[in-house]
Amino acid sequence: MNEERVLNKIQKLLALANDLRGNETERDTALRQAYALMAKHNIELADMEAHGRKIEEERINFTNDSWSWTWARQTSMIVAELFFCKYYTSYKINGTQCRHHFVGRESNAMTAAAMANWIVNAILKEGRKIYKQNTAPGTRAFAIGAMQKLNERVKQIIAQTQHEATPGNALVLANLYITEADANEELMPENLRTRKARRTSVDMNAYARGQAFGAGINLNRQVGEEARKLK
Repeated sequence: MNEERVLNKIQKLLALANDLRGNETERDTALRQAYALMAKHNIELADMEAHGRKIEEERINFTNDSWSWTWARQTSMIVAELFFCKYYTSYKINGTQCRHHFVGRESNAMTAAAMANWIVNAILKEGRKIYKQNTAPGTRAFAIGAMQKLNERVKQIIAQTQHEATPGNALVLANLYITEADANEELMPENLRTRKARRTSVDMNAYARGQAFGAGINLNRQVGEEARKLK
């Protein structure tokens, strides 16, 4: 699958979640539709593979360099899960940047990387607007709140989509997360170390503002623009 086709797929997905006038319910509906479209794509590929048909779309380890803060890595992991990908980080580039890896089918990995990049920067931009600095305690608390709310929404979207699917597809979709995870695992590095997040106190007012922002995150056309920058 070439870059143009991948970007067209990303834009088609994001068009479903592009109405900035919508309320939280409408945005979540749009995001479920985008997720359902990608889920359908993966189910179709799985069905083709089950019948012995060759799939041209390769499985890749797609990388980009971005923020290394814990909340930014966790946000990227949440988005990766939504789009059937594994996620990890490798070496640090400097004090605030590291290399991010999205492992999965090409369309999944590129979509997840582009979406994660835009969401992280959207959270940071909003937090910085309020608290003035990238690393201010208020900005960090705001970002953690937004990340936690996004995680809640993604878990709900995955669960609800599986519940709303037809009985056969619901089982296929549930199994697909397992089979994709197993297949992606083959591209993961050996002896991958996990980091334990440090528990620190946060500004609860800033955290609550972040939660409100996370509830309204919309995956709009800017993600398609980010994909061009990442490639």
